[in-house]
Amino acid sequence: MELYLVIVGAAVAFFVAWNNGSNNAADAIGAAVGSGAITLPKALIIASVADFVGAILFGKYVSKTLMYDIVNMSALHARDVVAGMLSILITTGLLVLVSTILRTPMSVTEGVVGGLVGFGIAAVGLSMVNWFTVTLVVTSWAVLPLFAAVLTLAVHVVFEKMFRSSRLLPVAGASSVFIIAFSASFLLTFKTLAIKDISYATLTSTLIGAAAVAAFLTYYLVARRRFREGGLDSAVIKALILIAVASIAFSHGANDVAKSAGPLTAIALALSRGYVPPEMSVDIFALAFCASGIAIGIISWGSRVVETVGEKITTLTYYSAFTSQLGTALSVLIMTRLGMPVSTTMAIVGSVAGVGVARGIKAVNVRTLARIFGAWAAAAPVTIGSAAGLYLLLRAVI
Repeated sequence: MELYLVIVGAAVAFFVAWNNGSNNAADAIGAAVGSGAITLPKALIIASVADFVGAILFGKYVSKTLMYDIVNMSALHARDVVAGMLSILITTGLLVLVSTILRTPMSVTEGVVGGLVGFGIAAVGLSMVNWFTVTLVVTSWAVLPLFAAVLTLAVHVVFEKMFRSSRLLPVAGASSVFIIAFSASFLLTFKTLAIKDISYATLTSTLIGAAAVAAFLTYYLVARRRFREGGLDSAVIKALILIAVASIAFSHGANDVAKSAGPLTAIALALSRGYVPPEMSVDIFALAFCASGIAIGIISWGSRVVETVGEKITTLTYYSAFTSQLGTALSVLIMTRLGMPVSTTMAIVGSVAGVGVARGIKAVNVRTLARIFGAWAAAAPVTIGSAAGLYLLLRAVI
């Protein structure tokens, strides 16, 4: 194995992961910080920890899609794989870095998938790219913001009045906590459509959800004694927002660690074996390494895009911040378990717009949305062309 190429690959993968955390921290904490429910430093710490855990537990699903389902890595020469993965990582890292400097939320997914397509075309031609998978992924990008917006709007309509009622607040809180805990657990333990597996996943997730509800109700009873003079409702909704921050950061790590861990694993496999095996799990050390990069990115520069997501799309209250985060976490977890490399950025933008629409279209800053969508539309063709050109350059020297 040529150690220097592994070191270069690890460095570039970490660069992508760091930029991922820096830009996409806003996905998890933008709404919470924008509503004033939590301070920025506390939000950054919670998000970094939850993101790391989500990456370790869930990251393997999407990584497999990126390694095999767009361009068949097992059919390529080792040098082609290394040059291709490096071109993808460099292109994606620079795309997200520029976006962060401009305070624009950017989807790392677009960079990696666009890079894969560009590399595949340059390396093996149009016919060797799995256009069905590409179409499926691009369709999921188009659907996700709308899906997240509709899901969030539904959650907002159901829960907002309950949250505003002191009598119904514990019911709303317990229901929300159960949904978050049950969905995350079910999507993690659900393996096949066999009745046995479905029953096991349902039972396990129900028990975990019940434990989460018990913990929430315990907190509620303690808070009710502490805030006898008032402030109970605010304290409870803030606690729920903290849970939502952790949940969406967890789902972000689960989906987005693949964007750097997948290419890094492909580089290591190609150099150690001379090829990428047709079936191979993503290396746990690659997941942990890239998850660390995301967490460090969140802590070190995660504040950069928070204002755009939390304040410039629509004005958020505690209640709308929570429902937008809940809708985002659920939509991304569902897509992640399906193996779709979707964008947490797209989901949170759709969710925040969804709660804005609940107050009327005039409550949404259409100009900000247009700027964000315009950047997304330009990202894919830019990365396709850049990755293709960079691959040809790297292949000539590697």
